Amino acid sequence: MRRHYQLYILVSMLVVLGVGAAAYKHFVLGFTFTPTNKEAVWQVQAEIKFEAEEGPIKVSMILPSSDDSRKKILSDNIAADYQSKVIEKDGVKKIIWTKQQASGEQHLYLRGDFYFQQRADLQPPKELSSDGENLTEMQLKAAQDIVQNTQLSNDSEYDIAMHIIARMNEENDESSIRLLLENIQFRREHMEQVAKVLKIAKIESRVIRGLRLQDGLTQRSISTFIEIYVEKQWHLIDSRDMTEIPTNEVILWPVNTRGLLDVYGGKNSSIHFSVLKQQKNISRLAVDSAKQSDSAFVNFSIYSLPTKDQNTFKSLLLIPLGALVVVILRNLVGLRTSGTFMPILIAMTFIQTSLILGLSLFLVVVSIGLVMRSYLSHLNLLLVPRIASVLVFVIIIFATIGIASHKFGWDSGLHITFFPMIIMSWTIERMSVLWEEEGPHEVLVQGGGSLFTASIAYLVMINPFIGHLTYNFPELLLVLLAIIILIGSYSGFRLVELARFEPMVRVDQQNKQ
Repeated sequence: MRRHYQLYILVSMLVVLGVGAAAYKHFVLGFTFTPTNKEAVWQVQAEIKFEAEEGPIKVSMILPSSDDSRKKILSDNIAADYQSKVIEKDGVKKIIWTKQQASGEQHLYLRGDFYFQQRADLQPPKELSSDGENLTEMQLKAAQDIVQNTQLSNDSEYDIAMHIIARMNEENDESSIRLLLENIQFRREHMEQVAKVLKIAKIESRVIRGLRLQDGLTQRSISTFIEIYVEKQWHLIDSRDMTEIPTNEVILWPVNTRGLLDVYGGKNSSIHFSVLKQQKNISRLAVDSAKQSDSAFVNFSIYSLPTKDQNTFKSLLLIPLGALVVVILRNLVGLRTSGTFMPILIAMTFIQTSLILGLSLFLVVVSIGLVMRSYLSHLNLLLVPRIASVLVFVIIIFATIGIASHKFGWDSGLHITFFPMIIMSWTIERMSVLWEEEGPHEVLVQGGGSLFTASIAYLVMINPFIGHLTYNFPELLLVLLAIIILIGSYSGFRLVELARFEPMVRVDQQNKQ
């Protein structure tokens, strides 16, 4: 009984580890369980222009914020003869370019690729700051009047907030609003006054800058928005046209940051953005994003290998699926095969040749090999020389089929080289011995079982969904291992045995009657 407990504990641990790691990669890193999903990727390029004043230059630019919902998968900058570095302070990242000597018009370029997941920024804000912060007594009274008049005609917090934002539009001539917006010159200052009024209405808000994403637009500047927290989530509002902006259509800069661009040693600076929309595979995006964030799940995985080696492991990761098919058909169904895992190797060959062609070539090689092996049996050779002779025969058969198919214009015959020669030689030897000891019927049973098992394994291994899971979620092999271990502990009747003993059960029931 204790052994059974150990088995169940081991299986449970394998399942929890495999499923847990896969869930983490899906929900946190953004890996997808389906192979065909694509996501919009926004390529944003910033062009910085200024005139250098004959001396050292230092240019500093605040970078967009990146969180669980907004992923940056690529960052690149083009600045001739400039030194660049990225620094982070208080959660705000900046890129800094420096040059010892520069004169005339200068151009710096910064490019980033972004894609979006479901927004995770749904945390409630901290406690509201005091009402009327930094407002004079008259301004506070004006703000309270605006809130009181708005709340009389609206019910929901969202409607109240939107009405306050709309009323405080720059074109509004109300005396209370003119008082609040007096001496306001910049858009950010205007939105900060709106935020103060919203706080009096017990609605948390924050002023934030961002770039609205529209495909093909150039010479675009960032805008100032206001974000309100109502109905237990944040809503990003463009007060110019009173529209709510979906979070996957804007790139935001960190909250409470000023001075997007600072140029020391230059004048007449400006920054403009260009936006281009592309479609890319989500899994590839998830890998690139995880690399960008230095995730251990990617840095210590097959994704860190060169592409050529990744392709090799992509094929190797399919082998456990073939092993599972063999275990099910042998231990649960009761199918007999020639060799334990030979069907897996045959299935791997079918992936290269296709199923019908692979079956045809396999039957041709084995049939010719059995005829030649029957001749060798009359010579009474020792085992090792006999196997070596069969190997030579197999190579000769491969060469003959390849050359003949090429001469007749049937290049598919060249795929014969994908079959493992050593395994084919052992297969011919085993079938020949089996023929001598058990007869041709047993050869057909085990040979047919091997080909049937290889065909099922092939159909499983070429499935794009399963191939996607094994490559992108190799930790699920732990779950597959748990299933194999459970099957290995099964000691009941196989399906074939149930069919064989069914007449005995029927006779027993008749006797009871």
